[in-house]
Amino acid sequence: MKIPFSIFVFLIILGNLQSSDSAPAADDEIAAKIADLAADKSADPDAESWIAVGNAKMQEARDKLEHDFSEAEAAYKKALGLKPDSTEAMLGMAWVKNSEHLFEQGRGWAEKALAINPELVDAHSLLGDYALERGDYDEAYDHYQAAIDLRGDLSTYSRASYLLWQTGDSTQAGLLMEKAIAAGGPYPENTAWCRVELATMQFNLGSILAAEMQAKKAMEAAPENPRVLGLMGKLSAAKEKYPEAIAFYEKSVAITPNHQSLAALVDLYKLTGNTTEENKAVEKLIAFHSPADEGAATENPAHGHIHTDGQASAELAMFFADHDQNLEKAVKDAEKAYETYKNIKVEDTLAWCYYKTGDYKKARRFTERAMKWNTKDPAMYYHRGMIHHKLGDKARAREYLNQALALNPRFDPIQAAIASQTLEEISLQDRSGKQKK
Repeated sequence: MKIPFSIFVFLIILGNLQSSDSAPAADDEIAAKIADLAADKSADPDAESWIAVGNAKMQEARDKLEHDFSEAEAAYKKALGLKPDSTEAMLGMAWVKNSEHLFEQGRGWAEKALAINPELVDAHSLLGDYALERGDYDEAYDHYQAAIDLRGDLSTYSRASYLLWQTGDSTQAGLLMEKAIAAGGPYPENTAWCRVELATMQFNLGSILAAEMQAKKAMEAAPENPRVLGLMGKLSAAKEKYPEAIAFYEKSVAITPNHQSLAALVDLYKLTGNTTEENKAVEKLIAFHSPADEGAATENPAHGHIHTDGQASAELAMFFADHDQNLEKAVKDAEKAYETYKNIKVEDTLAWCYYKTGDYKKARRFTERAMKWNTKDPAMYYHRGMIHHKLGDKARAREYLNQALALNPRFDPIQAAIASQTLEEISLQDRSGKQKK
């Protein structure tokens, strides 16, 4: 692996990290074109106008975490119809397809654009995203490095930061995400997204106060963003302020249903004894992941998460494993995801699913793959500790469970408690063994 990124360190040291959240205003000319196009159905817009519409529609989807990109795709296609060699429209199509988790199609559009212009920053970025999802971290590095060499901005810095985090360099990852925040973006959501990512890193490292500072600033910039609200819920839950956490998560899913908030609500309703709402949340979560032809999609297709590949099913597989539900399906879904997406998260999910079904040797194999990079995620250390506990390796179980709780003793309202209880059991077994001797 080619990490650490020496150029990233250089940029951070020399860069000016002082910046406010006041993003530059959207281009008035583009905004006017969009308004004119919406108002005048008889207008004959050019390709650039359709690209502007597509970009605006994609940003709207980002603002609310919606999953319907059909209007944006239609706009980009109209642009290509007027200007077939438009690299901007091609990149728009790549953006849509990556957002739909159709990464092979996204790669095709990005490569087509890159063949026309090898210095397209966004083409390298989108190809890096494709490689990251597939677990090809060297290829992701190459594309993100190329992108950052061509243009250092919020988009390129934040992507590189996430790769650094996944591959174990939490210090540089945090610094680079700060660089992304300082660079700012054209919309409040852009910087808020980066603040959520930075806060999540800080949370995983146990820096709750630092995470809260980032969350507060994200809320000021994008108070109706579901991801920001989900972060607020996570931080409240860590402080055992469960009613407050529930309120944040409920607001998040009321704006747009999303896996993280729905899964968190299941646990919080359970902890607060609200069985009726817990069951409803489980049903909503499964419906969120269900294909439309099964009749389980939400009324608004923009709010549904229709599966087109195995990646999203890995999220549901992890939920089932955490809650000891549908374990056979969980394993099958995780295995299906791994056929295409051999990344850290899917490897960890597959390890946890094997653990829950009692296949501890397979679980160990995949937890070792997932932890190859020493990603600073307490949940992953917890999974590895529990797997070694079942294998009878108390020393390694104790080591990994302690690492999970050392990173953040409140990493999850339910799983962190199980980690603590398991450590106590190991200690009792040790004491009992010594007494017998």
